[in-house]
Amino acid sequence: MLFNRLQLIICILALVLISPTIASCNNAKAGNASTRFELWINELLIRREGSLEKVKDGFTIQGNIKNKPNNLVVLLEVTSGGQQLIDSARTDGSGNFTITGNVTESIICQLQWDESSLVYMIIDNKTQAKVECSGSGLDVSYALSGKGIENSSELKQLVDLNASYIIKLQNIENRARGLTNTAENYAIGQQLQKEYYQLLSERKKDITKLVLGMKKSPVPYFVLATQMLEEIEFPLLEHAYLSLKAFSPSSKYMAEMTSRYEKEKLLAIGAVAPDIKLKQPDGTELALSSLRGKVVLIDFWASWCGPCRRENPFNRKMYADFKDKGFEIFGVSLDSDAGRWKSAIAADSLAWKHVSDLGGWQSAPAKLYQVSSIPATYLLDKDGKIIAKGLRGENLYAKLQEVFAK
Repeated sequence: MLFNRLQLIICILALVLISPTIASCNNAKAGNASTRFELWINELLIRREGSLEKVKDGFTIQGNIKNKPNNLVVLLEVTSGGQQLIDSARTDGSGNFTITGNVTESIICQLQWDESSLVYMIIDNKTQAKVECSGSGLDVSYALSGKGIENSSELKQLVDLNASYIIKLQNIENRARGLTNTAENYAIGQQLQKEYYQLLSERKKDITKLVLGMKKSPVPYFVLATQMLEEIEFPLLEHAYLSLKAFSPSSKYMAEMTSRYEKEKLLAIGAVAPDIKLKQPDGTELALSSLRGKVVLIDFWASWCGPCRRENPFNRKMYADFKDKGFEIFGVSLDSDAGRWKSAIAADSLAWKHVSDLGGWQSAPAKLYQVSSIPATYLLDKDGKIIAKGLRGENLYAKLQEVFAK
């Protein structure tokens, strides 16, 4: 039933949206939360003993965690590959702590005191910060003061905005969990689903608007590195690259961002899809760009691909439902045998556009579009811009409904 499917969707999305969190902590299965947290940190301490060395000239973070006496506090660097321990301290009887250290450049950090309670900061050796923390999990609140906290304050705006939406999304999730198998609840489930996706849309819009206003900051990079948004559109990717470059052109984050930007700029959401011009089954050439004015699905497939062939009945229905509204499928085959390619088109009654260079996995368009498995899809708007990637089945159908409803 819809509401059961809705619950699954909401639970999965909620887990995604709560990120960034520390997944390796949440995987612990034994002992109380505090013990698990300390054991995890001890493992990092053993591997990175050098990070505990104190220096005279560097950053200082003085803080207080309300109602947390004698509690371990750790400072971790946040990277796209996970967290790295910088240093740790323990609160006194009043919850006060101090962490000092030295870094070679500005870094993104999280200050954490249990499995789910943390605050984010951006520090360098000029940072002399005071942090007042209270609460736990999504209810954490904190105040920043001191010197060198400008970027941390920007990051706090982002985190607070995201948390406000997560709370609303979790409220819908909780309501969905209580639904039972009745006609009335079916209607409620549909409404909850509508509210959920509306919130997701608003969240994406507000987060994007906030970080696009940051012209010289690592915060837009933070959105990408921590996968805060499910889909990163090209304008945001490009802005994160330029903003980080203006902030610190020689940083290690910049090297990572440049690599990602150069790799993804051709195929990012919002970018114009690279053109493909290949022969059709009848030997004539067809260019992807000739289909401008239509919503186009680029479908990478092959006659020998079982999952691709199993998608074809659904694709036939989808094509029949939307072709009169301006929808076209541009099938790009990774076949190497022309006979098998043409036979599969006929056998599966695939009435849309088809092209191939018969290069198999060495196919030029497959390399251009970084295809490593099939089926693989790219959905383009009427201007040839990429609006979705990797959609299949019901998700693809729902996206087309959304596109043609506008």
